[in-house]
Amino acid sequence: MPAETPPVQGWGTGLTASYFSNGSLAGQPVLKRQDEVVDFRWGVNSPAPGLPADNFSVRWEGLIAAPGTGRYRFVAVTTDEVRLWVNGRMVIDTWDGKKASSKLDNSVSLAAGEKATIKLEYNNAAGMAGIQLHWVAPGQSQQLIPTGNLYPLGSPTTPDPAGTPPVAKAAVAPAPRPAAAPVAASKPAPVVAAAPKPAPAPKSAPAPKPAPAPAAAKPAKPAPAVAAAPAKKAAAPDEVTPTGDLSGLYVITVRSTGKPLEVTQDRPATLAEQLATAGAPPAADPQWRLESTGSGLYRLVVPGSNKVLEILGSSTSNGAPASLWTYYSGYNQQWKIEPTDDGYFKLISKNGRNKALTDKDSVDGGIQQWRYTGKLTQQWKLTPAKASEEPVLAGANSARKVGTNNMSVYPNPSNGVMQMAYSLSEAKPLGWVLYNQNGVAVRVSDYRKQPAGSHHQTLNFSSLPAGDYYLSLTVGASNTRQVVSIRRPGADAPEVGSDATERP
Repeated sequence: MPAETPPVQGWGTGLTASYFSNGSLAGQPVLKRQDEVVDFRWGVNSPAPGLPADNFSVRWEGLIAAPGTGRYRFVAVTTDEVRLWVNGRMVIDTWDGKKASSKLDNSVSLAAGEKATIKLEYNNAAGMAGIQLHWVAPGQSQQLIPTGNLYPLGSPTTPDPAGTPPVAKAAVAPAPRPAAAPVAASKPAPVVAAAPKPAPAPKSAPAPKPAPAPAAAKPAKPAPAVAAAPAKKAAAPDEVTPTGDLSGLYVITVRSTGKPLEVTQDRPATLAEQLATAGAPPAADPQWRLESTGSGLYRLVVPGSNKVLEILGSSTSNGAPASLWTYYSGYNQQWKIEPTDDGYFKLISKNGRNKALTDKDSVDGGIQQWRYTGKLTQQWKLTPAKASEEPVLAGANSARKVGTNNMSVYPNPSNGVMQMAYSLSEAKPLGWVLYNQNGVAVRVSDYRKQPAGSHHQTLNFSSLPAGDYYLSLTVGASNTRQVVSIRRPGADAPEVGSDATERP
């Protein structure tokens, strides 16, 4: 099959922006400029000199380039009025006080290697102002549309320069403010807290001074017994305290008792969570995957799922409980991890105004957020852990491999439970989608970065009807597809022939 045009991506510099001193986009704009991303939190302030703090409007126009072919869902995170057109079709409209209409499909099919037109209009009548433009790419979670995928007004047929695109500059964040609720999103955006200053480098704790000899107790009234607080101890010589980028898999334990961080919820484990440990002995302690969200912040992901640690209800109060929820870029789902001393860290909620993750007894509500005071229940050790993989099925190594990533599926045909294997020459983001014969996605994985090496994972599609499906593995910008067949026990199922294609 001939190679397709490489995706257009990475060369974008942002959208053409026009700012008006009224709420109807009328007349000549007061300001025209290029905005790298649509990510603004003006609050009660004016968006720029010469513009009012209330009753202003903005129009962003230009082109958008998708990193891969598929349907992209668009979300405007704001409480103000917006209209969005992609490729000439309106996908969001809350103008003139309209509610987000279920009649509008906020997803658009975009093709890799092509640029589509995009226009976003925004109006703030009064009060807190701000807007973020997100998208949900196939197999990925909701995220801000990056600069490299946005282009100013111009011709969609203008090719990008040859060579490697430059690294997109990070947008300068304006003054923090409470974030707005999303339009066409499933969960309102939380409150934005001011970003705290970076913590100083950890210092070794001074040796404790010898305690003075206790005074003799009076015979008439003996002093009550007081439980001694656990002594702070230095890290063992063979222990290594993580520094720099903390992304990775860890067991996280609290300093006061050494108990591992664990947050449970009253629901059955998802299939992905069950498969994460299927066929392998359970880890001795719960594990967490730290993934950078930029600006020194991290999300704490439950391995094998898209659930992350969050503070329930985006609360900023002391005593608010920790919970697990699907990641949606909420500020209550992002954590600043700062060193304390002796190899320990404090986990500060971005949404919590210097509230730290605190270990409380289960009778007191379990894991909560409280203002950081240096207590041992607020200090955590990050111990690097090794992910446990399912054992390789007998015969899987002999399965036919296709594509540059040596994708294989075994057994095929199967009863719906199969094992997909692949290899990575370098660390890359990847995910997979299972399509039925009509081209409809019936199962989608999350999309995350994995290290170099050989990998395999068990896929359970036993709840799907018997038949032929297409399993599509996306690694970076390449896509490998293979037919997989589900047969029920007793069916005379012939082996599937080679029907695999790869798109660079």
